[in-house]
Amino acid sequence: MKTSAPYLTKSRYIDALRCEKKLWLGWHERAPYEEAPPYSILDTGNRIGEGAWALFPDGVLITEKPYEHEAAVARTVSLMAGDVPAIFEAAFEYDKVRIRVDVLERLDDGWGLREVKSSTSASEDKGHVDDVAVQLYVLQGTGVNITSVELIHVNNQYVFDGGDIAWPEMLLRADLTLEARDRLPQVAAKIPKLFRVLDQDSAPEVYATKSLCSKPWRCDYFDSCMAAKPEDWVGLLYRIFPNRLAALHAQGIESIPDIPEDFKLPEKQAHALDSLASGHPWVSDDLNGALIPLGPPAYYMDFETMAPAIPAYPGTRPYETTPFQFSVHFIDEDGVLTHTAYLAPEDTHPARGFAEALIAAIDRTDLPVVVYNQSFELGVLGGLCEMFADLADDLGAIMKNVVDLLPVVRDHVCHPGFISKRSLDAGTYSIKNVLPALVPSMSYSNLDGVAEGGEASRVYTAMVFGAYAGRKANDYRQQLLDYCEQDTLAMVEVQRALIALCGQD
Repeated sequence: MKTSAPYLTKSRYIDALRCEKKLWLGWHERAPYEEAPPYSILDTGNRIGEGAWALFPDGVLITEKPYEHEAAVARTVSLMAGDVPAIFEAAFEYDKVRIRVDVLERLDDGWGLREVKSSTSASEDKGHVDDVAVQLYVLQGTGVNITSVELIHVNNQYVFDGGDIAWPEMLLRADLTLEARDRLPQVAAKIPKLFRVLDQDSAPEVYATKSLCSKPWRCDYFDSCMAAKPEDWVGLLYRIFPNRLAALHAQGIESIPDIPEDFKLPEKQAHALDSLASGHPWVSDDLNGALIPLGPPAYYMDFETMAPAIPAYPGTRPYETTPFQFSVHFIDEDGVLTHTAYLAPEDTHPARGFAEALIAAIDRTDLPVVVYNQSFELGVLGGLCEMFADLADDLGAIMKNVVDLLPVVRDHVCHPGFISKRSLDAGTYSIKNVLPALVPSMSYSNLDGVAEGGEASRVYTAMVFGAYAGRKANDYRQQLLDYCEQDTLAMVEVQRALIALCGQD
């Protein structure tokens, strides 16, 4: 446990609003520092923060590190006494709260507080008002005359024309002055309470749930808090609402088999309870009929996409979804399984090559195209139809044949293996959770490196921007190919397992 006097930072304050246990752990049992991977959410936010400097020509950066806080404060005071138009990463401390202001802008009538975010709007749900309010509290406490508070955020209507990013066009400024001032009494009341939390000898008791601990982002202590839960924890039930989870917790019920008979459960949750109690999967009488539209013969299709906050290709906007990879497995009339893969080169916009290769890979229009969660693939295909009118008929033929395996699993099967802590990462009926339960010989944990869609998107984006090259890039390309192939092979094997469950050969 730390022995130095505790202090708050902006991030610790925001953490505490979400979970006081995280505040305590973040000070007393701080997780080791890890560099943000290139083009991760945190790294992208830092890049956008630096891009915002272009809005303030001749601004000066405070280069002192966070652990050089006193020197950073002194440097900030010195620059404020001069005539620089803006200070980046300006450092202040008041009431044992330390902050770094993204941009402190000199105005005719005082100073402007500017917070930079990678979001596309100012959002109460993402804590933006609390973020600027705690900074305003510190700045006013130190005697800085703040006359304007703004959130600088991404303009998702900006179209990149190639060359350098036009940051003054890509970023918008939202006025949060009134909102920040209105929030100041809450900040002043909250801070003493948070120091009392930090002064405790042990972490406060907080009932960890998936909704609390993973929204709007996943807590650093998520895994350790969830490790204390039983393997059959009631919070693993499919779509259990917070109020129902709280009601069970209030009764001291933590394991699904302990749920009393008079506690009414929705159908899918009741199936989970019965399945766990019996140790056997629940299978609907209609599973056989639900499987018929899936073939085989059939194609099995999966996409990977990127949606970089900073546009990568001319003509694209921030966060525009762009497909760069697909995997297609095919089972013919004789049961022979073949595979086709496509991974776009990084140096040109991948959409055209992706679309043409997909049309070539799915060359029969009389067979089902099986996907897992069709809204995603259909959305991508619809976007490609709009981009390439000459390919719209061929892409539309693929769209007409898309059938979704996800609702077949979700509506017709509940396996005891679905109720696992593995589901905390993706969801009860996600392919990553369903696969090892129905096909024990297969698991995403066996993949080397890239093993989920968010990481695939990050890695490819980093390759596009040149963060990985040479052997490192080649290794990542193979990981991307292996991961996407696993997605479609997983669908093949899950369907086979479902056929076996309903007694088909």
